Amino acid sequence: MNVNNEKRWYQKWWVWLIILFLIGSILNKKNENNSTNTINSSSSINKGSCSGSESCIDKVRQNFTNTGKQILSEHYLGNGKFGISFLDISRGQTYNSEVSTDCNCNILNVNVHLMR
Repeated sequence: MNVNNEKRWYQKWWVWLIILFLIGSILNKKNENNSTNTINSSSSINKGSCSGSESCIDKVRQNFTNTGKQILSEHYLGNGKFGISFLDISRGQTYNSEVSTDCNCNILNVNVHLMR
């Protein structure tokens, strides 16, 4: 009696592994596209809006302290921009930064340079 023990294609474990991998890749790509569109649309809205004022300093300070940085000095540059010198405690280095805000005190851009 000759019994055929070969499994059909859908009964093999590696077929299901490949199918799961493909589904995961497709879903991941879809999520990346959605998150990229969201980021681009929100940043394009902010860029066309008005500039912040000197009253936005509290929001700027909060951004630095929430990331574990210690502000050494700060000054308002005008047009919603702030100059901030800070110490990165974890690295033991000091930096200069320029922070741009909109009229709702949302931070639009941060440029950081190592202090020399």
